[in-house]
Amino acid sequence: MTATPFPRLKLTAGLSNFPSIGPRRQARLSRRGISTVLDLLYTFPFRYEDRRVRLSIGDLCEGKEQGFVATVRTIRKKVVPKLKAPLVEAILFDATGEIPVVWFGQEYLLKHLPEGSQAFFFGKVEYSTYSRSLVLRSPVVELVDPDLGLKKSYHIGRIVPVYREEEGLSTGVFRRVVGDVLRSLWGERFDPLPESVRREAGLMEWFPAIVEMHFPRDGDRPMEELLLPGYPPRDRIVFEEFFLLEYLMMLRRQGVHRSGRSWEPSPQAEDPLAEFERGIPFVLTGAQRRACREISEDFSKGHPMNRFLLGDVGSGKTLVAAYAMLQALRAGCQTAFLAPTEILAQQHARTLSRLFEANPEAGWAPVLLSHSVRGLDRRRFLAGIADGTHRVVVGTHAILEEGVIFSRLGLVVIDEQHKFGVAQRRALWSKAQNPDILVMTATPIPRSLALSYYGDLEISLLDELPPGRQPVVTRIVKKADEGFWRKTVGPVLARSEQVFVVLPLIEKSEKVDAKNAQEAHAALSALFPEVRVGLLTGRMDGAEKEQVMEAFRGGEIAILVATTVIEVGVDIPRASVMVVENAERFGLAQLHQLRGRIGRGGLPGTFYLVPGEAIGEEGRRRLEVLVEYADGFHVAEEDLRMRGPGEFMGVRQSGLPMFVVADLVRDREALILARTLAGTYVESSEGRLAAAWEQAGLEEFLRLRYREVDVWLSIR
Repeated sequence: MTATPFPRLKLTAGLSNFPSIGPRRQARLSRRGISTVLDLLYTFPFRYEDRRVRLSIGDLCEGKEQGFVATVRTIRKKVVPKLKAPLVEAILFDATGEIPVVWFGQEYLLKHLPEGSQAFFFGKVEYSTYSRSLVLRSPVVELVDPDLGLKKSYHIGRIVPVYREEEGLSTGVFRRVVGDVLRSLWGERFDPLPESVRREAGLMEWFPAIVEMHFPRDGDRPMEELLLPGYPPRDRIVFEEFFLLEYLMMLRRQGVHRSGRSWEPSPQAEDPLAEFERGIPFVLTGAQRRACREISEDFSKGHPMNRFLLGDVGSGKTLVAAYAMLQALRAGCQTAFLAPTEILAQQHARTLSRLFEANPEAGWAPVLLSHSVRGLDRRRFLAGIADGTHRVVVGTHAILEEGVIFSRLGLVVIDEQHKFGVAQRRALWSKAQNPDILVMTATPIPRSLALSYYGDLEISLLDELPPGRQPVVTRIVKKADEGFWRKTVGPVLARSEQVFVVLPLIEKSEKVDAKNAQEAHAALSALFPEVRVGLLTGRMDGAEKEQVMEAFRGGEIAILVATTVIEVGVDIPRASVMVVENAERFGLAQLHQLRGRIGRGGLPGTFYLVPGEAIGEEGRRRLEVLVEYADGFHVAEEDLRMRGPGEFMGVRQSGLPMFVVADLVRDREALILARTLAGTYVESSEGRLAAAWEQAGLEEFLRLRYREVDVWLSIR
C-alpha cells in the first residue's frame, strides 16, 4: 500500500473536538503533555489485561484475575470505625450463582452501579475466612453499553490496554478516548517512515501499528509478549523512534559539514604528535595517540571538528584535549575549556599550565574565569580575552555570560558536557564562527547510547589506562562504626596516605534519613585528633573550596569529608582510600566517578561502600556491580540496564527525542539497523530525490512529535 501525504489537520487537531473529551478532560490531558491527536496516539499503555475470556460466576476460581458479566442485586455503603474511608459492598448474580464484592473508598459506585444494572467485572477472586466463601475485592467495573453491547466495547472481550492514571482521568476513560480518536482516523494511510526504509526493514504500516499498540488483535500470542521484541506493532514503533533520532543526527552532521572551518592548522616541520610527546612528561597510551591522530585528521578537513572523546575515569582525556588546543593555538586561535564546577576548572587550569609552560609563545598561560573572579581582576581578564592577549581561557558557566567576548575563538573543549543545557551551549556557540568542538566525559557511556544520542559526533574511544594506575578494590561494609574507622583508616594515615569520605547530605535533614557531612566531619575530627580533617561542600564559596583543596593536595589535610563536589577532576596522588556513606543513594556511574579519585598516584586503592540500613535487595544488587566490575563501560552497561538512559543524558538532550517504547538494551539490533538505513536514506540519491511530500511529511512529523527539534538542530 502506498503512503499518502501528511494529514496535518487531523493529527494536530485539539482533543476537545471529540465528544468524549470535554474541557475538563482536555485540561487533565494537557497536564500530562497531551494536547493533540498525535500526542495521544503516542501515549501507549504500560501493560495489558486479558479480558478475552468471560466466565460465569459459577466458573470462578480462587487466586486468578478473571472477568465476567453480572447484574447488581444489592449495593450499599458500610462504615467501619477502624477504616479511614467507607466500604461499598454489593452482591452480584448471574444464571449460575452469586458472589459478594467489596470496594474501599469508592462511594461514587453507589450512583454509578445502581441495583439492577449490568456490568463487566474484572479482578482477583479470593477466599474469605470470615464469610467462608469466595469474594471479589476492588474489581475493575465497566458498565455494559446497552447500544454497543459486548462486541464493540473498548473494555470487554479483548486484550485491553491499561494506561497510567491521573486524578480525574481513569484508565477506562483514557481507553475510551483513545478508541474514539482511532475511529476518527480509521483507514489513514500516511506513514512517517519513507516507503523504501519501511520495506527494507520489513515493518508493518504506521496506522495499523498504532492501532494494535493500543488495542492488540486477538490471537494465539501470549499477552506478556506484547511488550517485548518480536511483537510486530512494537517492533515498528521501536524502529521508528530510532530512525527519527538517527535521521536528526544525519541532518545535524550535514549542517556541520556544510559550514566552513574558521582556521587552518599551521604548517609544521615534523609530525605535531611526535613534537607534542617530546614536550610532555608522560608516555601516551595507544588509545591517546589514536585519538590525537583522529583530531589531526579532523583539522585537515574543510569543515569544523565535532568530536566526542569518550573514556573511563583516569584514561587521560585532558592530555588529548591539550594536544588539540596546541594545534589551534599555533594557528593563532584562542581556545576555551568549559568545565561544570570551579574545582574541576581549577584542576584543568593547573594541568594545562604545566603542559604549556615549555612553550615560549605569549598568551598561552591559561586564565581561569569563574564567578569567583570579580572586580578589577575580572575586567582585566575580559579585556585580555577580547583583544586576544589571553589565548587559553578555562572556566565555568561564567564563560557563557554576555560580557565575555573572544577575539578569535577557534576551538571549544567541553568537559562533562552532559551537565550543560541547550541554552548554555547556544550562548557559547554565539561567541565564535564555526569553532571546532571537542566534548568529553569521564562518565563511561554504553556503546548503544553513544550511537543513538551522540550520533551527530565523531567518537574517539579511550579504552586504555595510563601506566602506573593501580587497581582499586571495591568492598561493601555493613556499617562504618568506630571499629571500622580505626581498623581501615588508621593504618592508612600511619603511612601518610590520604582518605576521602563522601556523604549524600551537607547537614542533617528531618526529611531524609541519611548521613551528613557536617556530623561526619565532627566525628572524624574527634576520632583522629592527630591529623587535620577537612570539610568540602557545594555551599562553600570558590575561595574556601580552593583553600581546602590546596591543603588536601599539599598533604596538610589527611581526611577530606565531602559531598559529590569532588565527583570529577580531583587528582590527589596520595589518596588511597574512599568511604562512601549511604552509597545506595548514588547512581552507579556517579559511584564509579568517585572511585576514580583514588589509586591515581601509584598507590593501590580501596573503595568502601557503606549502605544505609533501609537498603533493599535491588539497591544491594546495584552496589555489587561495582564490586564485580572495575571497568567503567561494564558498569555503564549495567546502569543503563537498571535505570535507563536518563542518568547518562542529563540536560544535554533537551529538544531531542526521548524513547517512549524503544529500549537501548533490548533493542540494540533495531538501533543499528535504523542508523544504517537513516544514513543510506540521507546520503543516497534516492534520499535526495525522494518525493517532496514524503520528505516534507517526515520532517513535519518530527517537529510535531518533538517540538524542540529546531532548537537542537541550531546548536553545535
